[in-house]
Amino acid sequence: MDVLGPASTIVWDTLKLSAEPLWSRSDILVVAQVMVRERGRTGADQYRVNFEMNRHHGLVSQDTEVLSADQDGNGSRWRYSGRRDVVEAVKKRFLTTQLYSHVAGQLGWVSSP
Repeated sequence: MDVLGPASTIVWDTLKLSAEPLWSRSDILVVAQVMVRERGRTGADQYRVNFEMNRHHGLVSQDTEVLSADQDGNGSRWRYSGRRDVVEAVKKRFLTTQLYSHVAGQLGWVSSP
């Protein structure tokens, strides 16, 4: 687990990652879902992070959402979160995965094994 701030911890074993090359811009689009546990609360919140990375400019766009109950109680919806700390933690983790190496290799960012 990674500590994000004074009261948040990412549960890394819940991380689900997907990534695809955006050929026209030579970027990588990443979608990640992960649970974040807040100190003093039972359970964890589920976050969905979408970010786009560029070889020369790093993180060029981001969108963070949290799964929350509908106001009418009929289910759950993804709602804007804005948690930059979750984006940065997921980005750092993604950069160390084989998935990153594979997609970066497709774009020619790194030499393919």
